Amino acid sequence: MIEPSYVVLDDLTYEPFEYFTASLIAIVAEKGIASFVLSGGGTPLDLYRRLGRSTIAKNVPWDKIHFFWGDERLVPPDDPGSNYAASRKALLEPRAIPEQNIHRIKGELPPHEAAADYAARLSAWAAEHDPGAPHPWPRFDLVLLGLGEDGHTASLFPGSPVEVDTPVIAVTADYQGRPAGRVTLTPPAFNDAHLVVFLVAGANKADAVHGTFYVGDPVRYPAQRIRYVDEEDPMWFLDKGAARRLDWRGNRPPR
Repeated sequence: MIEPSYVVLDDLTYEPFEYFTASLIAIVAEKGIASFVLSGGGTPLDLYRRLGRSTIAKNVPWDKIHFFWGDERLVPPDDPGSNYAASRKALLEPRAIPEQNIHRIKGELPPHEAAADYAARLSAWAAEHDPGAPHPWPRFDLVLLGLGEDGHTASLFPGSPVEVDTPVIAVTADYQGRPAGRVTLTPPAFNDAHLVVFLVAGANKADAVHGTFYVGDPVRYPAQRIRYVDEEDPMWFLDKGAARRLDWRGNRPPR
C-alpha cells in the first residue's frame, strides 16, 4: 500500500480552517460555484464553528457554495442526533446560507425512500450544475470525511459490501448507541470528487488510522475504499492522539 498524505497537528481547527477557506475561495473563483460535502459527528464541529464565525472566512463567497452531506442518521432534521442539525447551527445559520444551496439527506423518511430521494436530487443537481459529470451524481469539489473508532467513514461500516454501484444507500449500523438507521454516500460518489479530506481526532482512533493506512483490507477498513482522487491521495489531518501509532518519516512531526 502507498502511505497516505497526512499532517499531524495539536489543533484540528486552525490549519484545516485555512485549507478549507483557501480551497473554497479558489474553487468559486475558477468555477463560479462550489459543492462541499460535510461530515457528521463531533470532530468537525469546531471547524464548522470557525468557518461560520471567523472574520477571516468572511471572504468566502458563501452564497456560491452548495452543501451536501456524506451521511445522515434517520432522524428528523431538528433532532440532536442529526448531522444536518449540528452543521446548520455551527455553520449554515451563521453564514446565512440560502436554503436553495442546502441539500440535506431527508432523515425523516423511511430508509430506502430517503436514499432514493437523495440519489434523485443529486442527479438533478448534477444535470444542472455539472453537466459533464460521467455519472448521474455530481463530481463534488470538496469532501470532508471522518473516521470512527471501528474504522468506519461516513456510514460505510466494517463488513459492509465493498462493491457498490449506486451513489446513495440505506444502511443499518449499531455504533456507540447512536440511531441504527442511516443513509450514506458510497465510494463511487466519493471517488468522483476533486478533493477528499479526512479529519480524525483522538487516541481511541489510533488503531483505526494505523489499520486504514497499512493493513490492506477494505472490508475491515472502509476508508480504504476512498481511493485516489484526481490522481492524488486524499489528505488526512490528524491530531497527535490519532497519529500515535504512525511513523513520522517523510511527514511533518507533531508540534
